[in-house]
Amino acid sequence: MGDVVAVDEKAERVTISHDDIPGLMGAMTMGFSVRSPQVLAAARPGTRVRFGLEQEGNDLIVTRIVPLGSPEGRPGIHDHTPHHGGVVAMVGMLHLEAVAAPEGRLRVYLTDVWRRPLPLTGVTGTVTLNLADGRHQLPLVVRDDALEAGGPPLAGREVAAHVQLTREGQPIEMHFVLPVDTGAAGAAEVPLDGCVPPAPRPGPADRLPRCVLTFHQPVTAMAVEPAASTVLVAVVDGGVTAWRMPRAEFVLGFAPPPPIAVPGGAPPHPDAANAVAVSPDGREAVVAFENRLVVHATDSGRVQRELPALRGVVRTLGWSPDGKGILATVFYDAAAHLLAADDVGSEVGPIALFDLVSGGPPRLLVESRRAVENLAFAGDHLVSVGGDGVVRAWDVATGAVIGRAQAPGALYRLAVAPGGHLVASAGLDRGIRLFDGSVVVETLAWHEAAVWGLAWVGPLLVSGDAQGRVALWDLGDRLARP
Repeated sequence: MGDVVAVDEKAERVTISHDDIPGLMGAMTMGFSVRSPQVLAAARPGTRVRFGLEQEGNDLIVTRIVPLGSPEGRPGIHDHTPHHGGVVAMVGMLHLEAVAAPEGRLRVYLTDVWRRPLPLTGVTGTVTLNLADGRHQLPLVVRDDALEAGGPPLAGREVAAHVQLTREGQPIEMHFVLPVDTGAAGAAEVPLDGCVPPAPRPGPADRLPRCVLTFHQPVTAMAVEPAASTVLVAVVDGGVTAWRMPRAEFVLGFAPPPPIAVPGGAPPHPDAANAVAVSPDGREAVVAFENRLVVHATDSGRVQRELPALRGVVRTLGWSPDGKGILATVFYDAAAHLLAADDVGSEVGPIALFDLVSGGPPRLLVESRRAVENLAFAGDHLVSVGGDGVVRAWDVATGAVIGRAQAPGALYRLAVAPGGHLVASAGLDRGIRLFDGSVVVETLAWHEAAVWGLAWVGPLLVSGDAQGRVALWDLGDRLARP
């Protein structure tokens, strides 16, 4: 027995938060394939069910589902997965799921924070489609359990759509890129206008970004897949999206993490990735959602697997150079953790260097008692930033600090440019400082909020802030050392 968490009719899968199954597995939330589409006829999210399982090789197949309780469900499931084959976004404490069909039909489902359907009486709205011949605004009308619009047939794999609703006098709106065929991967919170040049500012002729992507929610993390020139951007309630550089073209959105049952009484909250890292071969990315670690395929955005959860919220992630391990640091934890790999950094300041070939105890690099927020190798040196606002360069062979520079506020992000000599750092003071060694060679002073994402793609630096703005900086002149 268990509670239906999500139903994916296109993939013929159902996610169930099930009780203990004696002799097979303990209680957990798990996705199952179903024997046939008819099995899903009685499955609605939030419904208490009895279900049958058969094992085929390594797979468990659901053969029947019998409802036991109310289809209205009950709270306690944290779920951003699609229930109707579309794309899900959270707006405040409500969920929108938008679905597009090739014949031009669009449907929008409105549910509460626990994914229970909301009454649609009095709800009005429109959906605006970005098509080859311009923008088309279509009215949404209530039909069955959704709001529906009919438009021209949709060509291509996906369509950009802007949904605007009014419910009880309150506006609800969201940008989507919606899959039109089953092979596409859509996303929410996608800037429909693309990367736009910033307005000039009065005053000194400081360097400006080439262009800016504007999300409606804060950027929380960023990572780069160098071979594909792709930057992964994590946005509150918008998940993780991939953008091809240098033109900042939308590629795809990552699938949301599998649903989980939250502890009783835990308040609902926005969904945000707090760290992202890409494997050395570029095929996978690991995304941290609080203490959860979810591995995605970078070419499709699909969830590949979920690693064992850590005991605290993940601070940063990295992937070992041999591709066999995940590097993770955790808030309020002075220990290093190994997830088929190793970890450096701690809450109280020292950096631990582990030699995974010869073994033996780690060497500690100690100079600050404040938390190490970010680490990166730059050639044969290690660069770190932390809550004391100091950028430090370490000689890995000796453990000595060979350079340091002070910033006016706490630093949380750094990125090392190709070639290893130029380092960008950022944090709460909104400025991005470019270091050549221990010397600040330039400060990029454009962001108006804390910078939470930095990534280099060749000579291009990409930065994201707490106002949801992602800026692209052309810095080829800085990389061309005399």
